[in-house]
Amino acid sequence: MRSLRSFLTLAVAVAMTAGCVSRNVETISAEEAAAMESPPAPLTSQDRAAAVVAEPGFTIIASVSEDVSTVPDGVLYVIVRVAGREGGPPLAVKRLPPDLPVEFSVTAADAMVPGTPLVDAMDVTVRLDQDGDAWSNQDGDLAATVGPVAVGDTIEMVLTPTDTAPAQ
Repeated sequence: MRSLRSFLTLAVAVAMTAGCVSRNVETISAEEAAAMESPPAPLTSQDRAAAVVAEPGFTIIASVSEDVSTVPDGVLYVIVRVAGREGGPPLAVKRLPPDLPVEFSVTAADAMVPGTPLVDAMDVTVRLDQDGDAWSNQDGDLAATVGPVAVGDTIEMVLTPTDTAPAQ
């Protein structure tokens, strides 16, 4: 009984779909089809990259202090906040491999909330985190903070070891 009900439900659905399709499709001749313009070819990766409109943002050139003898493995985090704001969610974030020195841009595409524009004054922190956990800090992590930064700026940031020792 169950299989008969399933079969009937499927038959009704197919019949309804076929009726909808046939009502929405206009029959054309082979000559009309041949005369139609072909759809455009898909864009290559290079074409897509060239088609992207440059978004306003700022550029960061990050390097490691000369005092650091060995650059640790991990993840490079970029955290952008409204200037002077200590807590709350960041305005924009970026996660990059720890290949230092490095130059990159931060745009509205990096916003925590899609569509949020960058503001006139921002504080930027770049942090190389050894364990890849954005919430943890440990000896050997490297960081730098600069602010205020404006759209259009190019900033150089030199990462130095963070101090994770407890205050005495």
